[in-house]
Amino acid sequence: MSSTNSRDFSETALEPLPVSKRRKQVSFYRRRDVHLFLLTALLVALLAFLALASSEADEGDVIVASANSVQNSHSATLLTDGHVLVAGGWSGTTAIANADLFDADAITWVDSQAARVSANRASQFDCSTVTEIPATECEALVALYDSTDGANWYTNAGWVQFATPCSWYGVTCGATGHVTSLELDTNGLQGAIPPELGNLTELEVLVLSHNYLEGAIPGTLGNLGHVWLFDLELNDLTGSIPPELGKLASVRWLYLNYNQLRGPIPPALEKLPVVQQIDLGNNQLSGPIPPELSNLSTLEFLWLNDSQLSGSIPPEFGQLNNLCHLDLSDNELTGSIPPELGNLRIGWCRHSPSTATVPGMLGSAEDSLQTGSSDAKPPTGGRPPQPTTGYLNLSANHLIGEVPVQLGQIEDPSGVYLSCNMLSGDFPPEVSRVIRWGSIDFNALTGYDPNTFPGWSWYETQTVAPMDLMVTGSSNGDPITLSWTPIPFTNHAGYYEISYATAPGGPFTVYSQTADKMVSNYTVQLPPHTTPYYFRLRTATAPHAGTSSDYDCDYQPNTVISEYTEVVASGAGQPTPTHTSTPTASPTATATPTPTATATATATPTATPTATATATPSPTPTATATATSTSTPTATASATATPTASATPVRLWLPLILR
Repeated sequence: MSSTNSRDFSETALEPLPVSKRRKQVSFYRRRDVHLFLLTALLVALLAFLALASSEADEGDVIVASANSVQNSHSATLLTDGHVLVAGGWSGTTAIANADLFDADAITWVDSQAARVSANRASQFDCSTVTEIPATECEALVALYDSTDGANWYTNAGWVQFATPCSWYGVTCGATGHVTSLELDTNGLQGAIPPELGNLTELEVLVLSHNYLEGAIPGTLGNLGHVWLFDLELNDLTGSIPPELGKLASVRWLYLNYNQLRGPIPPALEKLPVVQQIDLGNNQLSGPIPPELSNLSTLEFLWLNDSQLSGSIPPEFGQLNNLCHLDLSDNELTGSIPPELGNLRIGWCRHSPSTATVPGMLGSAEDSLQTGSSDAKPPTGGRPPQPTTGYLNLSANHLIGEVPVQLGQIEDPSGVYLSCNMLSGDFPPEVSRVIRWGSIDFNALTGYDPNTFPGWSWYETQTVAPMDLMVTGSSNGDPITLSWTPIPFTNHAGYYEISYATAPGGPFTVYSQTADKMVSNYTVQLPPHTTPYYFRLRTATAPHAGTSSDYDCDYQPNTVISEYTEVVASGAGQPTPTHTSTPTASPTATATPTPTATATATATPTATPTATATATPSPTPTATATATSTSTPTATASATATPTASATPVRLWLPLILR
């Protein structure tokens, strides 16, 4: 029995397919083979790409990049044209990076291989094979290379490639077989300074400036007792200044400026016996300025600017006899200017040949001022170019008080900057001689006289009290108008503060403030008062931008407030009448058309109240009224009036008129 759904496995059932059917089946198999081939090819390509991406090149290998595109073809041509790993990276890498047609992935891979091989070379470098310097010094150099990503320095020729460290880029050795100079400034160093660098005990010059160094300054660098140039400026160093740097017995130039150093200035720096320049500016240093720095008798330049130093200026600085340039600007210093600073010899170095060779310091002699020039402003013939040094700069702090007249004793400074503080009082004419290229802008100084200060209108930048205060009106409750002359310095936000009192000496109460410094009048409304009101004004200027000068302050951090004007009174108000009341007694008043009039009122404890009035047409008429009341045991009042002022009620005058 068979079924139409059953399968037939007999021989007749296995006959070959018709030709037409076989052709269709062959076509299907061919398509399947092509698909498998394409998938296999794609898999092989992917594996090849992964192999390229994960492959590693050894030193001396010729690198062949994938050539699946025009861009990669250019890369392959360039990379196979003798470009092999050399010290510090691939030869021709700069050319590759600057080209527009080269594949970015290939370049990235090449750079990664260069860094890997260079790092392996450093970690495998054996300082025991080095003979020209001690192994400890070699290891210090290798530690610097490892710690600061030496494989990616801008220039690292020879480093950890040859066993002759004295030939490595930036390294100089002395005749005694020690490293004496390490100059790697502006070379792309990135990372921390290794403490092993303190083992270069014969080092004389250390210049690692203008890089990307980070982290703390190792205290071991205090072991560099022979260093005379110590330059770590313009990096990203953090932490505090190690007090161990006070052991740098030979250092003449100490530059730690333009970093992110925090904390106090270590007093141990006073132990630097021959230091000439210290630059700690443009950091985040805080705390007071150590007065111990005044013991640095050889110090010529001191920059402590642009930090967060607080407290007062040490008066001991006045004993720094060799100091030529002092910059304490842009800090949080408070108090007054020490008069002792007038003892400084600021500016002497401009004429000294010994300072003309200081790295990055002074230029030619044309920087000097004209000999004998003592004008606060340029003479009619102009003046020479502004010197780059020789200043006393105290600008942009919180200094208060008067300008010491002793500052006028400074002999030959390039200039004195006192701007952007809160200095007040009359500016001494004696000090104008030393301002020169300096500035006293944006303070509260007074005492300007065009005859004393010809050609110098410094009053135009001072926050002073307004002039010509006038008060119109009286204290009877009506509006009172105040008017004045606005100050010349109306730039930048500010106002006039108005205060009043009921007595000339106060206490004063702030009434209000104006919208700005250009306002010239104001109306106040106060309650009625029998005595005058007393008014005074003062000016306030808010913090604002400074000047565009390279040396002057670029920001005024203070709200500067002037002194008060003189106190000016309003008119007096009308006196308030005084009333006296008696419960049931009728007042008695007497008026006389002669020079004297008398009125008398008497109350006695009588049960029946009575009232009597009399008048006599004699030269002295008299009117009397008497009232009695049980509510007041005894009350007597008398009054005397002249004909010019009568207080007699109408009802008492009427009988006299009728009579």
